[in-house]
Amino acid sequence: MYIDDLKENIYTCNRTRCGFCRENCPVYSELRYEAFSCRGKMLIARGLIEGSIKPNNDLIECISLCTTCGYCLYRCALNNVDLIESLRADLINMGFENKYHRITVKNIIEYNNPFKESNENRSKWSEGLPVSKTSNTLFFAGCVYPYLQPDRLRKIYSSLIKIGLKLNYLGENEVCCGALLSTTGYLEKFHTLSQKNIEYFNENKIEKIITPCPGCYKTLKNKYSKLDTNFNPTILHYTEVLAELLEKRKVNFQNEIKLKVTWHDPCDLGRHMRILEPPRIILSSIPGIQLLEMQNNKYESSCCGAGGGMLSANADLSMDIASKRLEAAEATGAEALVTMCPTCESTFERVIRYTNSKLKLFDLGELVFRAL
Repeated sequence: MYIDDLKENIYTCNRTRCGFCRENCPVYSELRYEAFSCRGKMLIARGLIEGSIKPNNDLIECISLCTTCGYCLYRCALNNVDLIESLRADLINMGFENKYHRITVKNIIEYNNPFKESNENRSKWSEGLPVSKTSNTLFFAGCVYPYLQPDRLRKIYSSLIKIGLKLNYLGENEVCCGALLSTTGYLEKFHTLSQKNIEYFNENKIEKIITPCPGCYKTLKNKYSKLDTNFNPTILHYTEVLAELLEKRKVNFQNEIKLKVTWHDPCDLGRHMRILEPPRIILSSIPGIQLLEMQNNKYESSCCGAGGGMLSANADLSMDIASKRLEAAEATGAEALVTMCPTCESTFERVIRYTNSKLKLFDLGELVFRAL
């Protein structure tokens, strides 16, 4: 089993029993049952290893209720998120799947995206925009932005062009990074898909990849390099690129935007990849922007509730978690919630509609585009 590689983590947690992982865990905070905390999942893993717990459908449903937000990772020295993904993988290999995850994964394999959309529609957002097919710097759009947030993606890309970057884009040939396959435990399928991407990047002599999607960023930078030592392009998130240019004074914002905003740290970008200051540098550099921090920010940022396959596994629970984060944003007195994750944005937009919130929602790239 995959969890066999994490035995030391499992038994360390079982012996220590500290419970720090439960504090502010988005799922445990809502459901208040030990099994939904990381500590509880460590106990389940031990039970599977020792044979005292038998795999069943109830177990996979329990393990599926996790956003893989990494809060337990932040509060603990153990490889908690790896454990959860490994637990999911082992249960899948034993024949137990979350039916909603199974549908989403089937879509990714058959349609190259989670939404069962045609691949031809993937690149519609880029029509009329300059693409340099000879550039070794690739813009990787991912799946969620092109299909759910195409207008925002167009502004994100255009802002990079405005500051003078020449970007390649694969268009219809871009393949899903496989992030959802990995987080939901379909590790064999993830390995197959990632290898396809790695081969394509190498064939096209890609030296640098810039992506606005935190999930793609984490997957390409953290997971691909572990799977294949021949994969070595520089992987950058949009905010890293722009913040560095701002600090070197190679970019200047010309237009004022008078707006009180609060920044939501996406889990993959903040806790997992430790990209905390670049978004704040960007927002603080835009004339007229006033940044108001939420109580839980940076490493302690609360999850939007949609990651790790949660939105498909239990949409109601996902919305409950998102509502709590929206309330925290409203409490700052900000006029707008700003983030840079298409999954977070789609989730918050839904909650804003449900609650009739007066908060506006912006992708950071939209504000950059307006300010340039």
